[in-house]
Amino acid sequence: MGDEFTLEDALIILQRRWAYFLIPAIGLAILGVALVMALPAKYTAQGTILVESAQIPAELVRSTISTYAQERIEMIRQRVITRDRLLTIADRYHLFPEKNRLSESERVEKMRDRLHLSLITANGTRASGQRDGTIAFTVSYIDGSADKAFQVANEFMTLFLSEDVRTRTTGASNTTEFFQQEVARLAGAVDGIETKIAQYKAEHAGALPEHLSLHLNMLEQASRDLAANEAAITSLDEELRFLQTQLTSYFAGAGAENGPATELTRLKAELVQLRSAYHDSHPNVKAVRDQIRALEAELAPSGEIQKLQSALAEADTALRNAERDLEPGDPSIEEKRAAVTELQDRLTGRIEKEAKAGGGDFLSAQLQARIAVGTSRRGALEEHGNELRTGIAELQARIAETPEVERGLQQLTRDQENVLRQYQEVLAKQQEAQLAENLEDNQKAEKFSILEPAQRPEEPSSPERVKLALLMVFASLAAGAMTALGAEFLVPTIRGRAHFEKLIDAHPLAVIPHFERGEARRWRLPGFSKTAAGAGPAA
Repeated sequence: MGDEFTLEDALIILQRRWAYFLIPAIGLAILGVALVMALPAKYTAQGTILVESAQIPAELVRSTISTYAQERIEMIRQRVITRDRLLTIADRYHLFPEKNRLSESERVEKMRDRLHLSLITANGTRASGQRDGTIAFTVSYIDGSADKAFQVANEFMTLFLSEDVRTRTTGASNTTEFFQQEVARLAGAVDGIETKIAQYKAEHAGALPEHLSLHLNMLEQASRDLAANEAAITSLDEELRFLQTQLTSYFAGAGAENGPATELTRLKAELVQLRSAYHDSHPNVKAVRDQIRALEAELAPSGEIQKLQSALAEADTALRNAERDLEPGDPSIEEKRAAVTELQDRLTGRIEKEAKAGGGDFLSAQLQARIAVGTSRRGALEEHGNELRTGIAELQARIAETPEVERGLQQLTRDQENVLRQYQEVLAKQQEAQLAENLEDNQKAEKFSILEPAQRPEEPSSPERVKLALLMVFASLAAGAMTALGAEFLVPTIRGRAHFEKLIDAHPLAVIPHFERGEARRWRLPGFSKTAAGAGPAA
């Protein structure tokens, strides 16, 4: 058509092809309205669930649930529309008649299509890090039965609430359980470190850093004691040499001109001369030998002094053996040392007592006893000096070992501090998680609550029959118009003056309409002649 088609052409087509327009339009309109009226009714039951904020400020107790409401709603939705749950609901409320013979997958898919969620959000920024603007959401279910739609919608709302409570309490409980396990693990680690430190201190008890100052003081004191001990031994050696010199001089006769020692010396010289001249059995030799024995007996100490000397020697031997075999500080060593001191005092006292009593020459006995006491004391001093040297060597070894022990102890202490700090942090988090779990158990945190339960729908939500009927009428009118235009274009004809002018490229002097007899119009469709099809319309 292009620019040949005008409003006049349209009116001419409508006048000539009115039957092609009305018949399809009316037929399709009636059929469409009938189909709309035959569509099954669908009922929608809808309820509203409110997303309540936490009743306790997050500054006081912080919840362990960090997901936003929208994310939580979607997660719960996925749990609710699982295959098993949907089939259970379908069987409980008999949503699909047996005659439909739908498979389980088809039933599940239909229920998922009929369930709808719609979020209700509020303008504004997120608050307290837990809100995303969602203040509520609606749950709706569509079914051909108003009762079933109402029942299933409320069932889904109940599932949403129970699943929200279960999810939050389970999440909080899992968090608390995790921190309990971590606290137990770190407590074991703390105990292990403490055990290692205790074992390390026990293994290096003599070189601990906290004992360094004590060891230094002990080393200084032991050094002073050793110096004093060596000085005492030197002094005692000088005294023993002096006593030995006196005893030697006494026996040589340097003490007195007519003393027993001088006489004993003379007799021994005489015995030598006699032996050179006579046999040992000669009477003179025997007489001089008897005189020598008598003088030696006179110079020898008394029996009591000899017993004390022998006991002192035995006590010294026992003390040396005890100091060699027993641990330092053993009570037996002190007992034996006290016994030696007591015997030394008794021997000295006995010598003085016999010297005052007179009755013989006690000078040699006194000198010998003093030498014996001095020798005993020197042995004790030497043993004590050895102990001091051993103690000094041990102290020096401990002091030298202390820096290495201190480094090892510092490493263990750092490990203990790190583990203890982690333990305290996790323990604090466990307490916070326990508070959060109590918050969820008491439902004081953010939660879902039914704001408006689903009601039984009184009117069907679909289909919208009036709108669909109007739509079908307009569609049928469009179909009639398309039919009329199609008939016009299939049969070539002149549609009017404008069309004729374009065809002849000239303006006609007059336009005479086509007239037909009445009997011809009674059996022909408008625009067609009574001749065979294909003859075309009359000009």
